[in-house]
Amino acid sequence: MLSSLQAGTRARKLALAVVFASIGAFGLLAPYATVPLVQLPMFIPIIQTAMIANDIMTATLLIGQLRVTNSRALLVLACGYAFSALMALVHMLSFPGVFAPDGLLHAGPQTTAYLFLFWHGGFPVSLIAYALLKERPCAAAAPRHVLRAMGLTFVVVALLAVLATAGSNLLPPIMDGNRFSSASAVMRFLPWLVVAAAAAVLWRRKPHSILDLWLVVVTAALFFEIGLAAIFNAGRYDIGFYAGRVYALLASTFVLIVLLTEQAKLYAGLITAQETARSESALRENQEVLSLAMQAGRMGAWSRDLVNDTVWWSRELEEIFGLPATAFAGNRQAYLELVHPDDRAAVSDGVAQALAQHQDYAVEFRFRHACGEWRWMDGRGRPVYDDEGRARMLFGIGIDITARKRGEEAARDIETRFRVMADGMPQLAWMARPDGWIHWYNNRWYEYTGTTPQDMEGWGWQSVHDPQVLPAVMAQWQAAISTGEQFEMVFPLRGADGLFRPFLTRISPLKDADGAVIHWFGTNTDITVQRQAEEALRIADRRKDEFLATLAHELRNPLAPIRTAVAVMSRASGLPERAAWALQIMDRQSRHLTRLVDDLLEVSRITQGKVQLRRERVSLQQALRDAIDAVNPALEAAGHALIVALPGEPLEVDADLTRITQVFLNLLNNAVKFTPRGGTVSVGAVREGDTAKAWVRDNGIGIAPQHVDGIFGMFSQVEAAIERTQGGLGIGLALVRGLVELHGGTVQARSFGVGKGSEFIVWLPLPQDAPSAAPPNSPMPTANGFAPRRVLIVDDNVDAAASLRALLEMAGHEVREAHDGVAGVHAASDFSPDLVLLDIGMPRMNGYEAACAIRKQPHGHPVCIVALTGWGQDSDKALSRGAGFDHHLTKPVDFQALEALLAGTPAPGNRPTILIHASSPEANGTN
Repeated sequence: MLSSLQAGTRARKLALAVVFASIGAFGLLAPYATVPLVQLPMFIPIIQTAMIANDIMTATLLIGQLRVTNSRALLVLACGYAFSALMALVHMLSFPGVFAPDGLLHAGPQTTAYLFLFWHGGFPVSLIAYALLKERPCAAAAPRHVLRAMGLTFVVVALLAVLATAGSNLLPPIMDGNRFSSASAVMRFLPWLVVAAAAAVLWRRKPHSILDLWLVVVTAALFFEIGLAAIFNAGRYDIGFYAGRVYALLASTFVLIVLLTEQAKLYAGLITAQETARSESALRENQEVLSLAMQAGRMGAWSRDLVNDTVWWSRELEEIFGLPATAFAGNRQAYLELVHPDDRAAVSDGVAQALAQHQDYAVEFRFRHACGEWRWMDGRGRPVYDDEGRARMLFGIGIDITARKRGEEAARDIETRFRVMADGMPQLAWMARPDGWIHWYNNRWYEYTGTTPQDMEGWGWQSVHDPQVLPAVMAQWQAAISTGEQFEMVFPLRGADGLFRPFLTRISPLKDADGAVIHWFGTNTDITVQRQAEEALRIADRRKDEFLATLAHELRNPLAPIRTAVAVMSRASGLPERAAWALQIMDRQSRHLTRLVDDLLEVSRITQGKVQLRRERVSLQQALRDAIDAVNPALEAAGHALIVALPGEPLEVDADLTRITQVFLNLLNNAVKFTPRGGTVSVGAVREGDTAKAWVRDNGIGIAPQHVDGIFGMFSQVEAAIERTQGGLGIGLALVRGLVELHGGTVQARSFGVGKGSEFIVWLPLPQDAPSAAPPNSPMPTANGFAPRRVLIVDDNVDAAASLRALLEMAGHEVREAHDGVAGVHAASDFSPDLVLLDIGMPRMNGYEAACAIRKQPHGHPVCIVALTGWGQDSDKALSRGAGFDHHLTKPVDFQALEALLAGTPAPGNRPTILIHASSPEANGTN
């Protein structure tokens, strides 16, 4: 460092040259120091700004030296340069005429002169302190010591500045305008003497370091500056004034230049040393990394001297062969003995070919490990030639590829197994690249399509697709390729026989860790048999529904005369007690059978989706009351207690009142049937948010837990119910669920087990708008008080016609009957009836043809034609309306409904009514 390096001869000569040059310039300028020059106030900020910058940089460099030397003397010297920079700043700010007429500090005329003297007297003092302290033992200069010293320097500068400005009146005057007064000589000579003392102390403190030598040069320059600027001149703006400022700038520059030069040398040396250390470290790191890389990659280095026929192996290569360190013999023969006998020729030929063709050497071979196992190696090398083109050396590496070879063998085995499995699977299978280009098909594909690999490569598969379906397939396949999502679609493929068959196609992406598609694997599964089975099931299901509907119709035909006969007997008086008892049984059981037939037909219609709801705003309470009224006789007969809990607020739903009433009627009938005599049945409803909740509970036989989930299935029977011989066909609850779901609701069964009763809960959505007033209940029209009518019955079922005739005659009507369509037309013409009951499916002429013939008769146009039929679906009613019928009733007819219809028929002579008794929607055949 500059403070510790001894000054050499060259440095002394340079310093003396600078001093003598300064003396010479001083000797030439001193006689002319008082010669006045042009006043240039801006000369001060220019010169002193440069001085301030020099002093600050010098102080900074000296503080930087402290981190190495820890010298207290350097800290004092750094504070001296900081003092000089601060005093130069204060001096410049107070100089009159520079920034303001009386300076920025607005002090007196002698402020600047005192600041000059304080400045040039204080800096030499720091030089003397440096010289006295530099031989003292070095103490650590901690950052806090530096901050404390710099802070003290700021305080001293501030005190001197305040003394020279605010306290200028306390100091003796030394300026007379721009000129020094004669009384100030002592004050001006004092800093000159201090500088001389500083130079003497610095010179006497030997040995001289480079820094000491240049500080002596600085004191000499300061001595000449003070002489020119304050001793030999007369004041401001003369030759001494300007020359002194130049000397001051030179003085601040000397040490800075030396410090910067030395600092540059120091950093250059440090950089060189660092580069050297870094190169050595990098070399060591490269060797370690190379060794680590070779170990990680199962590699080892080798070289072969082709002139001396010697071989060198790295330690990593010896480890690959399982040899201890330096165990390799180091010659070519020892190396070849480790190579598999079948691969030695390939190794030797590979080396010879590389040397002859001046190319790299590469060969894979097997080698014997120290444990006796044969392993695989990838040998690579490059020959080196001399100036005459002769091969001198062969350098290379050996890579243990045993794991790769085993992996390749395993992959080949897996691929073989995959192809065997894929070729044996019944599905068509294939694989595609990420962009959809298909590059492999299994044998099943070629067998089915009758194509070849050349036909199918890439996008050739489109040739076996249905052209009408292909655009949709392409669109979905391109979407799957762009998104990487799984593809699933059913489309036809043409076989080798030219026929298209449906295939279920699934394509799954195989993705890497980042989610990118690597391959697509697709299968096409022939679902022809499945489609045929589904179609067969649909046909069987449709035929089942048709069978149920036909069965219900055929059962209604014999039920009609039975119910009519029961009605006739019920109107007879004076029947024996046993006959009356038998008549009650016949009435009850025939009604039960009618209900079973109705339920069977209803479920059939629901499963076929043929039920049309006539929805309107209805009261849920009214539906429950209607169901209770209908089941009340059965409740009383069974001796059950009924508990009803209906809310006072209106609960209105958008529903078909008849269907909803039917739901609760079925649930109540079940509760009555499956509750032992004297039990309890409860019915209730409540609002729950946006839904209405209604329930039917009983304390009857209950439902076993394993049967609760399936209780709503078709023909579902609970074992306990079968044992009590109370079960019907098992379709009532299926009908309940179907009707509730048609209304957008849900139904649930609950039970705590056998013998613990059951509960059925129905949830129906409530409309979002405000409830409307419930429509008044329209009473069923009665037949009381109507006049007798002339009725014609046309039915090929003689029993049905005779029983219905007897029932109508007992009601006071005049009745005729006919048993085919032709006879019915003639009877209508001869009889001129008010009411005609006409069957549709009759011999000789069906009901539709007979109705048309009657309409054409003179009295036939105003006739009201009503179909009384075993077919009661909406499609049957639409068919009868289209054929010109006015009404449509279903067998067995409810006599009260028939009487209501008769009551609405015009009186005799006004309008005859024709009841058409229909037995089949096809309008042909017999009942």
